[in-house]
Amino acid sequence: MNILTLSLANLKFRALNSLFHIIVLALGIAAIITLLHISQQLEQRFTRDLKGIDLVVGAKGSPLQLILSSVFHIDIPTGNIPISEAEKIGKNPMVRSSIPIALGDNVQGFRIVGTSQDYPTHYGAELAEGVYWNAEMQAVLGSDVARRTGLKVGDTFSGSHGLTQGGEAHSEFPYTVKGILKQTGTVIDRVVLTDVESVWHIHEHHQHHEHEAHEEEHHHAENTNREITALLIAYKSPAAAVTLPRLINHNSTLQATSPAFETARLIKIMGVGSEAITVFAGILMTLAALGFFVTLYTAVNERRYDIALMRSLGATRQTIFRFVLAEGLTLGILGVFVGFVLGHILASVAASWIEQIHHIALNAVGFHPQEGYLLLLAIGVSIVASILPAITAYRTNIATILSKGI
Repeated sequence: MNILTLSLANLKFRALNSLFHIIVLALGIAAIITLLHISQQLEQRFTRDLKGIDLVVGAKGSPLQLILSSVFHIDIPTGNIPISEAEKIGKNPMVRSSIPIALGDNVQGFRIVGTSQDYPTHYGAELAEGVYWNAEMQAVLGSDVARRTGLKVGDTFSGSHGLTQGGEAHSEFPYTVKGILKQTGTVIDRVVLTDVESVWHIHEHHQHHEHEAHEEEHHHAENTNREITALLIAYKSPAAAVTLPRLINHNSTLQATSPAFETARLIKIMGVGSEAITVFAGILMTLAALGFFVTLYTAVNERRYDIALMRSLGATRQTIFRFVLAEGLTLGILGVFVGFVLGHILASVAASWIEQIHHIALNAVGFHPQEGYLLLLAIGVSIVASILPAITAYRTNIATILSKGI
């Protein structure tokens, strides 16, 4: 019987105790692996979605909320801004390009975004089929939207009021699908694109029915006070980063926010939560190591007579040392294996949940570079926890134990 077989037999003899410590180690490893994958993929997704957007202009309120709603489309907008003010900013000599964003409706939870055709061009989107809109009430679908809704070129659909499912359906104003975009790996994949005029048309009609008694005043207002949700701006030169935000924030009722700064703040906030979970996972791994130590040390004390008999039958001190060390390593390897499998399963489940709730499709969970270091750490912890019991077994005095019969 070799050392590994004997080690497995001893662990099986203490199956419940061994299983508990394996699970504790596995949970710690699984938590760290899940965090590694989800945080890395979210950061990569944020970076892609922020591509080339230097400034976001919107209504006063939370800067982070403005970025989340207008760039990532995962929050409620801070309000609307007059199109006349947005157009003035867009014509500023410090602005290289500006893209309007008008929100208000959704289809099956996917946001309908009123914008210009510069928006898909900005993200390098290409048509998989069909054409772009060229009139009101025409739409182009992101790849995820087309996949999840089943809509095809030529189909019609009605938007629902609000940015989440369950709002009043605008059934009297159907959109016609004119095109479907190829997968880009950006926010474009999960939105429905149309022109700003379509968004205005639907909501002006909606407001008209709410204020029929003031139809004349409303008709005047719709021509002079049209609004959008936000304006996405690219600077003409780096110097604009210093001047333009201050100019907008101090001299208007609008808010200008740096998406790079706010996203860095968001990642930092996420990092605090991730650090707390990582600390907890580290505690679990430490408890598992202590469990290995207690289990092996107790087993050595309980099996002193058996170890003495093994020595008397020809087993060397080195063999006894390797035998006890093999038990600890076996526990560690089993814990690592279960933890890695569980971690990848949890990461996949978390990615699916994020896609289901926020329509953010993350990449398939593969091998994270830091998993190698985690593997070495877990094996190292198992070895360290096994050293002292192995040394104790190595130093067993067979003459004393056999003479006492214990």
